[in-house]
Amino acid sequence: MNQILLYEFLKLMEEKNWNKVDLAKHSGIHISDISRVFNNKKPLSLHYLDALTNTFGLDEGTFYGLYIELCFNQNRYLDKRRSVAFIYKCAINGFKVELEFIITVMLEEKSKTIRTKNLQNLFQIAEKLFLEGKEKEALPLYEIIIHHRPDPTSEEVAISYFRKYYVNRLTEEGPSTLVHVLEYVSYMPADFQELTFLWITATYYMLKDWEKVFHYAKRLEKIAKLDQHYGYALVYQGFALTRLSHSLKEVLKVIDKYEKVNQYFADIAIGNRFVARIDFGEFQYADEYYKWLKDREDLFVGLPRIIEAYVKLERFECACQLLKRHETEIFEMANSSNLYQRQLYLDYCYATALLKCEIKDYKNGLNELIDVAIKVKNAGILEKFKKCLLAIWHYRGHLTDGLEEKYMQMLSDEKNNDYKEVGIV
Repeated sequence: MNQILLYEFLKLMEEKNWNKVDLAKHSGIHISDISRVFNNKKPLSLHYLDALTNTFGLDEGTFYGLYIELCFNQNRYLDKRRSVAFIYKCAINGFKVELEFIITVMLEEKSKTIRTKNLQNLFQIAEKLFLEGKEKEALPLYEIIIHHRPDPTSEEVAISYFRKYYVNRLTEEGPSTLVHVLEYVSYMPADFQELTFLWITATYYMLKDWEKVFHYAKRLEKIAKLDQHYGYALVYQGFALTRLSHSLKEVLKVIDKYEKVNQYFADIAIGNRFVARIDFGEFQYADEYYKWLKDREDLFVGLPRIIEAYVKLERFECACQLLKRHETEIFEMANSSNLYQRQLYLDYCYATALLKCEIKDYKNGLNELIDVAIKVKNAGILEKFKKCLLAIWHYRGHLTDGLEEKYMQMLSDEKNNDYKEVGIV
């Protein structure tokens, strides 16, 4: 054991007037293990260190700075078992100084073979963190793999790029991480290639970039080994075909295809047939869609579309009743931390803004349309931005001076200079 660490423990034992038997009794560590650790005949594991720290009533990590030395064996090479456990605990508990120090030592290793093994261990730790849902804690380790792995075409580097993309896909860093993941996708194992194309397709779906949705959904369809991935490839193709001016018949044909994948896709095919018909202007299917959707956990997905359909049918009272009936779901959507639900909430706001305008509450309706336009433009969802501008243009005769100023400010904002792309000024 590190002599300084041993001194600390002996001092704490003296303060409590404990001997090794007392320490064993209070810590739950067998007396023989206590003796062997204190006599340097057995390495101090991180598990034992945490147990002893807790026994003395101290915070976990109190002695981590002193434990780093114990992560190395007698030949001054990192001990895999102790170092992996230590790095993992530092990562999940935010002990940045200790984590950065031991990683620096790992990267400064002169032997290329040993340094490569160190990086492989880091990759395994990152994967463990990621698969446990600790994505943010894993991300710095993936960054190290990307920048320091000797072979930039290794599977570990390629997977690290995918994990980085996955974590950042819905942030401002998303576009740059997407470029890298596409560059390295051919170096990934087959199962990761499937995952990569699935999430790229899903990302473009959220951005409503339908040409790219269709392109990557077709690529996913070709390589998919899992039924779930194959089914989603077809689902995304169906949504993309609707927006790419294909016929209802073509969309329904795709739905018929994924209906046969398994029971899960057979179920959503029922709802998506209603969705397709509504999206092609057959708004009378809104009631049947709602009947299918109302008791499902994903009710929030369809609410905006149903409200908008009722508005198109001039069934304003039905739309208002629906809003009142599902106040709880709408509130949860508005306050969700899930980006997809927050974007669906913008769809809901757009639909309710149309409703307000149609029932002659122009001031609130137009104000909401402008707010939605600003948010979707900043999020890069140009399709919805265009729809907002078209709606504002339709009701432009009811803009107040204040709303017109807000509208013009939105168009003149530097961040929105490319509004001309949609052909409306």
